Amino acid sequence: MKPALSQIGNPKRHALPGEASVTRRTIGSLFIYGFLIAWGLAAMYPLLFMLITSLKKDAELYSAPFALPTMFRWGNFADAWTHGLLGRCALNSLQVTLFSLVLAMALSMACAFAFARINFGPLKTFFWTYVMFGFLVPDSVRFFPLMVFLAKIHLFDSIWALVLIYSAGGIPWNTFFLRAFMERIPRDYEDAAVVDGASIWQVFRHVVLPLSRAPLVTLATFHVMGVWNEFMMAFFLTSSESARTLPVGVRMLQGALVTNQTAVAAGLIIVMIPTALFFVLLQRHIVKGLTAGALVG
Repeated sequence: MKPALSQIGNPKRHALPGEASVTRRTIGSLFIYGFLIAWGLAAMYPLLFMLITSLKKDAELYSAPFALPTMFRWGNFADAWTHGLLGRCALNSLQVTLFSLVLAMALSMACAFAFARINFGPLKTFFWTYVMFGFLVPDSVRFFPLMVFLAKIHLFDSIWALVLIYSAGGIPWNTFFLRAFMERIPRDYEDAAVVDGASIWQVFRHVVLPLSRAPLVTLATFHVMGVWNEFMMAFFLTSSESARTLPVGVRMLQGALVTNQTAVAAGLIIVMIPTALFFVLLQRHIVKGLTAGALVG
């Protein structure tokens, strides 16, 4: 049977199975990217709103909270920095963050190595349970016992109290994470070092520590971001200007600048900028550290 004349110039073409799957993948990718873009915009909006607020007058904030400022008031940042004594607070936050980071990473690394590589009998389970018990104690339960304890050892209202508390608070999670990573490191590396005459300390320093660099960077990043932005412990355990950290200093701005709430928003921006830059610079290492345990060995 001959085809109709209308079908000769316009034959119907059916999509091949491979083309249909490519089309479905394209639609799926567009949907995923669209969702991620929408989620990113929703996540960025509060930050943009705070930035816009920090550049307004108080009158503009109350009359048109979602509108752009008629004139950028960069002086709000100077007011926040001056009235809140944020320079001293920034120095305190920097000292607390760095000292607690070094102490927390050193103690966590040593604990993880001991639990992953050293067999010290039945006490190993007991001590591991004791370390993991730190997960179960909420911060709200620690405030008043810590205040009494720090007052008795004459460390209350000092940055060293925060250094010790932040260091100890990070040990359970860091040890748990590092131990899981170290147990995946092949023992052949350590055996080869021992055959060459290395001691247990040299094995830890020259074999395990270099291989654990990726998870250490990841844990260090989370520690820095958590300590820099922590408020409750710093608020309860410090009372003088000489020991305040940046989040507490911004909280005090609300009392010092009652008539300039936009300067308080500027103070919040000042607190967020360092951690945002720190995260952006190290985000690649964070992902690498989170996946390092699956690739080691």
